[in-house]
Amino acid sequence: MRRIAGIAIDSLAFAREGRHLVGELAVNELPRLADALADDAGVLVCDVSGGRNEQGKLYLRLTVMGELHLSCQRCLEAMRFPLAIDRQVLLVPPGAPWPDEALEDDSADAVEARDRQSVAELVEDELLLALPVAPRHDACGLPGGERHDGAASPFALLAKLK
Repeated sequence: MRRIAGIAIDSLAFAREGRHLVGELAVNELPRLADALADDAGVLVCDVSGGRNEQGKLYLRLTVMGELHLSCQRCLEAMRFPLAIDRQVLLVPPGAPWPDEALEDDSADAVEARDRQSVAELVEDELLLALPVAPRHDACGLPGGERHDGAASPFALLAKLK
């Protein structure tokens, strides 16, 4: 499969012509994600296509499949975070006013169109938006070896001190 790191597109022409790009992007090629990751192993499959929506506005559709290894904020161990992103990004030409409905509508993000848009940066932006604020396992060990399954009160240990 084609590697898409380093590929840049003219986003308006790409959308206007209905182009399509499929490729792989290594997780270690996404530097802005590094702080949230337990490790940078893995490869993401990315699908970028352009087109026009019902209102005639140009967009890019991004589909990203794969898995990230995030750091659990409870036990600090690695946790699997499966990805299945399918987002539409409305393109706003440089200097054009931003459409009000793009700011209110949560189904699509709006970005400024560029004549040299890095596909990896576009994908990384969507990944950053998809990450949980505080990733954690459903049940995991706390630092120090104790288990927490979400059912027991965090104050249960204090009750034993009486």
